Amino acid sequence: MGMRVARLPVALLVLVCSLLLLVPLGVSAHAGVVATDPVDGARLPASPPVVSVTFNEPVTLAPGGLRVVKPDGSLADVGDEVDTGTVVSQAIEPLPDGWYVMAWSIVSEDGHVVHGSATFAVGDADAAARPQPSITPSSLETALWLARGLADLALLAGAGALFAWVALGARTRRVALLPRIALAVAAIGGSAWLLVEASDAGSAWLSTGYALSAITRLALVLLAVGSLLVRPARERLALLSSLLAVATLAVGGHAAGSPLTSVTLVIHLLAGVTWLGAAPAVALMLWDRSVPDQPDALGVVRGFSRTATLTLFLVILGGSASALLLTDGLASGITTYVWIVLVKLAVVALAALMGALGRRGLTNGAGRRHYRRLFLLDACLLVVVAALSSALTLVGPHGTHAVHGDHQVGSPRCAMAVGETGITVVADPGTPGTNTLTVTGPAATVEGVTLELEHPYAEGAALEVPLTSSHHGWTGAAAMPFTGTWTATVRIRVDTFTEASGSCDLTIAP
Repeated sequence: MGMRVARLPVALLVLVCSLLLLVPLGVSAHAGVVATDPVDGARLPASPPVVSVTFNEPVTLAPGGLRVVKPDGSLADVGDEVDTGTVVSQAIEPLPDGWYVMAWSIVSEDGHVVHGSATFAVGDADAAARPQPSITPSSLETALWLARGLADLALLAGAGALFAWVALGARTRRVALLPRIALAVAAIGGSAWLLVEASDAGSAWLSTGYALSAITRLALVLLAVGSLLVRPARERLALLSSLLAVATLAVGGHAAGSPLTSVTLVIHLLAGVTWLGAAPAVALMLWDRSVPDQPDALGVVRGFSRTATLTLFLVILGGSASALLLTDGLASGITTYVWIVLVKLAVVALAALMGALGRRGLTNGAGRRHYRRLFLLDACLLVVVAALSSALTLVGPHGTHAVHGDHQVGSPRCAMAVGETGITVVADPGTPGTNTLTVTGPAATVEGVTLELEHPYAEGAALEVPLTSSHHGWTGAAAMPFTGTWTATVRIRVDTFTEASGSCDLTIAP
C-alpha cells in the first residue's frame, strides 16, 4: 500500500504532462497572418473599396487597428474597422494612382500586440510618385566625378612618369617634375573625394571595404610624394608605392568579393600605367631640346616600344576579362557600362595603332618631330582613358542601378556599424515608389542578411525587404511610398545562433 502511495505523485505528473501535450501548440503562439487583401506588393488596376487581413486565430484590435496610409501620411480609412474574429477589414476611399501601405496593430489571444504591414499599388504607381527625371547631374554626382577622375588621371600619370624614369631612362628635369606634381594632385583629388563620400554617407562608411581601399590608396600616394620630396633619389620606392596605389583601384569597388575579377583588374591597370601612363613623360622628354636625339631621346622611344606589345595585350585582355566577369558574361545585355568599356577598348586600339606607327618610324629613321606628335596624342588618350575608367566606377555593370563602389551615385544612403563591420544601405533612385535597396559590408560567409524599413507614417509596421546576395552586396526591391526619413535596420545572421543588428536613417526625397 505504501508503494502505491509513493507512486501517486509520479502518476499525477505523467497525467499532467500528457494533458499538456494534448493542448494545441497554436494556443501559446502569437497570431499569424494567413492572407492580406490586397496581397503584399500587389499592383491593382483600380482602387479597392475594402482592404482586409486574415489571421490564424481570433484577434482584437489594438490602438491604430487596420489602416491604409497615403503617401502624404494621411489615412484613406472610411468609417471603423470590421472585426469578425479572424478577419479584420477596413473600407477605404477611392485612391488615385500611387503606392500605399496597409498597416495593422492587433492583440492576439495570448495578449501580445502584433504589428504588420503590406504595400500595394494602384494604377501606374511609380509614375505618379516620382517627378520627371532630370538630365542634369546632381552636385554630388558632379563633385564625385571630378574629384575621382582628377585623382585617377593624376595617379596614372604620376606612376607612368616614374616608370618612364626608372625603367625607360627618361631622366630629364621636366620628367622629374611630372611625378611630383601629378602625385600631389592625386593626393589632393583623393582627399577631396574621400571628404565628399564621408560627408554624404556618414562616418560609418569609413569602415567599409571600399573606403578602406581608398584610404590605403591615399596613404600610398602620400608615401610616394614624401619619398620624392624628402629624398629625391628614392624614385624606386615612389614607383612601388604608386603602383600599389594603382592596384588598390581594383579593390573594394565592383570587383569586391571576386578575387579573379580583382586580379584581372590589377593586371589591366598596371599594364595601362606602363602603356599610357608613361606617354606624357616620354612626350615631355621629346619636347626638351636639351636632350639629344641619339642615343637619349630615341633610345627611350625604343625602350617604350619594346614594352608596347606586351602591355597593350594585357590592357585589352585584362579589361575584356574584367568586363565579362563583372557583367556575368553580359547577362544584362549591352548596358551603359558595356558601352563605356567598348569605347575604352576602342581608344586603346587607337593607341595600339599609334604604337605600330611608332615602331615603323623607328625602322625608317623618323625624327623627333614625328614622335612628338605621336606621344602628345598618346598623352591625350591617357586623359580619355582615365575619364572613361572613372565613368566605369560610377555605373553599374548590370545596368540595374548606378553603383559607385559600395553605393549608387546621387542616391540616398546611410551607414551604420554592426559589431565591427561597417554597413552601407542605399536606395536607388531614392524617390517615392519602387526602390532597389543595396546592403554592402557583410562578409560573404554570413548565413543571411535581412533589411527592415520603418517610417513614422506607419509607426510600428516595418516593411521587410527580401535580399539576395550579388556581386555588389545584398540587394532587394521595396515600395517606399513616403518621403522623409526611413529607419533602415540591418540584421546579419552570422551563424545559427548568432545575430547582430544595427540601424541608420535613410532619407527619401520627392
